[in-house]
Amino acid sequence: LPLRRYGAAPPTSQSQRQQQQQHLRPLAKLATSAVLGLSLVLSPPSPLCLAKQLSPAETIVQEVYEVVDQHFLDARDGGYSSERWQELRKDALRDLGKGKRGEEEDARRLAKRMLKRGIPSGDPYTRLLMPDEFERLSKYDVSGVGLNLGTREEYEQRVGSARDVIAGPTTTNNNAVASGYDPFVVLGVVIHSPAEEAGIRQGDRILSIDGEAPAGLTPMQAAQRIKDARSAETRLRVMRASDGSVAEVAVPRGKDGEAAGGAAGAAGDLVRWAQGKGKSYPVDFKMRKGKDGEREGYVNLKEFTARAPAGVREALKQLDAEGADYFVLDLRDNLGGLVPAGVEISRLFLGSDAPVVYTMTKGGGLQDRVPHPATYQPPLTNKPLVLLVNKSTASASEIVAGALKDNCRASLAGDTTFGKGLIQSVYELSDGSGLVVTVGKYVTPSRLDIDRHGISASFKTVPTMKEQDEYIRSCRVVK
Repeated sequence: LPLRRYGAAPPTSQSQRQQQQQHLRPLAKLATSAVLGLSLVLSPPSPLCLAKQLSPAETIVQEVYEVVDQHFLDARDGGYSSERWQELRKDALRDLGKGKRGEEEDARRLAKRMLKRGIPSGDPYTRLLMPDEFERLSKYDVSGVGLNLGTREEYEQRVGSARDVIAGPTTTNNNAVASGYDPFVVLGVVIHSPAEEAGIRQGDRILSIDGEAPAGLTPMQAAQRIKDARSAETRLRVMRASDGSVAEVAVPRGKDGEAAGGAAGAAGDLVRWAQGKGKSYPVDFKMRKGKDGEREGYVNLKEFTARAPAGVREALKQLDAEGADYFVLDLRDNLGGLVPAGVEISRLFLGSDAPVVYTMTKGGGLQDRVPHPATYQPPLTNKPLVLLVNKSTASASEIVAGALKDNCRASLAGDTTFGKGLIQSVYELSDGSGLVVTVGKYVTPSRLDIDRHGISASFKTVPTMKEQDEYIRSCRVVK
């Protein structure tokens, strides 16, 4: 669910070109927050803005028009019309300057009017963010040093063509890159972050982390390895996108592994929340007595932060060591969070080759866009599993529930889930505001459309192990 920096009016002088180059510095991936999923990826300038000199106010209207026209998915079949959207752009450009406010403020008002009249009422998520709202969101950091990592395929899908990523060697003299390993690509870098200050740029490839190639890991796991480093700095071996050169980069870190130079105030609190360092830890667990006297390993997951996969893993290992006969993963009132964290937690029970979720975007069919590790990673446990869900189990929680249910790995107990299966991307516009746009929707491995329907539970309460065994035996995986 990428956030993308959109186009700006073309520069007319050397100083303006320098200012625009500074403005277009890559940002980092925004993670999902509560029910809404957000992430940041660079996007090319608007073609029309490059072809024609537009005023700053006209540029805002044009950018809003183009982002919606190119990327909006009417996932709920609300009757969106591209012809109507074109007319609304013409009306907004015609009415510019008629208001009593400043030009850019008036343009934002007209952009909001376009969205209100052109986006179906059934989509409550597509909207314009004011510059101060967008700035708060853009401080969100998962890696701890301001890096957003992805695969080459993700870079091509979200950022640009394959030619923007230099194809480097798969082996090096010092064995920093394992044979056959395709390094991760930097999708974005947080402005003023340690990674940016160290010279890392969008399109660069990460060859090693503290001397070890992250072969066999997903981008989420690699980011977690960077964040969990205990030294004062993280050493990254980077292949430059600009010229293909390879360099050793030292990224400084703060106390307890937190990146140096982080944001302050509310933005800093958001960063700490993203890193799992907020006031409450996302995972609680304990041993309980089951209905028939079995030892029940109970795990309560409050939200899908970057720290959640490691927390659930540790909980399962400790409960297993204490003799748990089966596990209960409580996702009640969990509104979601980082979708990659949900994928990693699903794989703790499924292994790395099982399908977790499919996505549908504008002009495309169902696709499995979840990165799969290069080498198979088995599940952490094969013991019986029950998920507790309710009407406030949403977004990333529903992805986990759908994956485990459809792969016949777990039963669901409780109520039907919330039913939020839409994907939003956030685009940064040239004036510093942001545009949230629905660009796709999630579908479970059995092709169940989550949105507005939710996922039904098979039991009202945690079943007995006999009931659980009968349910799993009768379950059939839909391929």
